[in-house]
Amino acid sequence: MNIKNTIQFIEFNDFYGEYSPLTPYGQLNKNKCEVIVNKEQLCTFHNSIGKVVNFINENSFASDKIENHLKKIAHLNSLDKKCFDSTDIFLVKKLLINFKIIVNLLNDVIKEDLNLEFHSQELLKHLSLEGEGKETFYLSSLYNNKLAEIRNQISEKNKALTEIKRNRFNEILEQHNLDFKFRDFIIIEENLSNNLNSELVYKEVYNKTSVLVKPILPKIYFVLHKDKELLLSKELKLEHEVLQTISKKIVSEKELIKDYIQKIEIIDTLFAKSRLAVKYNMTPPILTDNLIIKIVNGQFLPLANKCKKIETAYTPLNAEFDNKTIVITGSNMGGKTILLKTVGFMQILAQMGFWVPAEKFKTSVFENISYIGEGLSEKVEGLSSFGFEIYNLTETIKGFDKNSLVLIDEFAKTTNSTEAKAIISAMLKSFSQKETVCSFLSTHFMELPEFKKVSFYKMKGLNYLEYKKYYNKEKKYSLSERIKLINTFMQFKIIKTGNKNHTYDAIKIAETLGLNEEIITHTKKYLE
Repeated sequence: MNIKNTIQFIEFNDFYGEYSPLTPYGQLNKNKCEVIVNKEQLCTFHNSIGKVVNFINENSFASDKIENHLKKIAHLNSLDKKCFDSTDIFLVKKLLINFKIIVNLLNDVIKEDLNLEFHSQELLKHLSLEGEGKETFYLSSLYNNKLAEIRNQISEKNKALTEIKRNRFNEILEQHNLDFKFRDFIIIEENLSNNLNSELVYKEVYNKTSVLVKPILPKIYFVLHKDKELLLSKELKLEHEVLQTISKKIVSEKELIKDYIQKIEIIDTLFAKSRLAVKYNMTPPILTDNLIIKIVNGQFLPLANKCKKIETAYTPLNAEFDNKTIVITGSNMGGKTILLKTVGFMQILAQMGFWVPAEKFKTSVFENISYIGEGLSEKVEGLSSFGFEIYNLTETIKGFDKNSLVLIDEFAKTTNSTEAKAIISAMLKSFSQKETVCSFLSTHFMELPEFKKVSFYKMKGLNYLEYKKYYNKEKKYSLSERIKLINTFMQFKIIKTGNKNHTYDAIKIAETLGLNEEIITHTKKYLE
């Protein structure tokens, strides 16, 4: 399903930016921007959100702890290899620890719903020989007795080497007052180097007046250092054997770990979506097999949030449509486009596994969700606005063998009105005859033909009686004041009408927005 145009039209990214999974797996799921077309899968996910919402409301402290542990989970390297390095094992251990804690923090209702269990206690114990609960991983000597013995020998060699070096440095300090502690070399004036003991220090020319002086360590130091190198080689071989042993244990539980990762992704996305459900007082959508849509107090959040920010009233959408082919008419600035955006916004939310910002949203599951209209960044070179609309319409119709939701905003307004009206009429007839198509078409064209399965609605429009009491055409309003005046008296409600209904608010709106009086007068006379 290609929803790029619809996503842009409904300003979905404004909301989607608030959706914040905390794990790399949840983020990957978000980046897919997947629209789900399986009704059973969607219902299961919506029900799971309900359980998590209840958990968040009843256990805020535990919810915060779960989210804190989700943040700690990192992306594992590939599990499909025979031998893991220390970093791989560290990441596996970290995942196991945090997943185990999350499972223990969740209630039985969610654990049963998601089939959550931790079965890797023995593996976690094996990865925690230095102490359970620590997220770090160290290739401990406790894994292998020979490794412990070799490391003890290396430690003794290190002590001996350190002692030899310290004694030599002290000897140099006493004889020549040169302190090589924390230094590999010292630069001194050449005339001060004449009496240096050549058995203790080595010197070489640095420049015309200075020499570079280095300490000379006794032969025993290098003998011991060679012994240490042999021990380190043995240590490395034993460490590799330990890594192989641990790796076999991880590989034996590979499928379990993969299942944990899937469960982590689900938990992460559920909590992120549930947090939004709580924030916006969302409800689960009602999915039916009927293509007719019903919305009670539905909010188009990108606009509702903007209105809240500028302290402007926002009117939720209430609409119970009685057909699957709907024509929306009404004033400019009356809310036709926002109605289409609200329907599209709710539908995309529902099919991406979110709850919806409405008291009730009843809909179906669509395998295609399309938008046709202006305002898209995507263009086809060589096509006019009308040509691009026809191109999108042609592509949309190709998917009509499956359940399709089509949102069409003021189609063909950039071509001649006679042919435009004819094309729209033909579209309505064609769409209404297809059992798989639910379509919403906003338009300013009046007196479109009446078809059996097509319903006409209009935005209620400007409350002119109240508006007249406040509007003074002699007053010099600013543009923002004019817009506010229109919005104040615009009734953003939808009512059922017939195909013969007319709306004449354009002149009032043009006058309010400051169109000069001469043109307004001529317009009114022309209409008469």
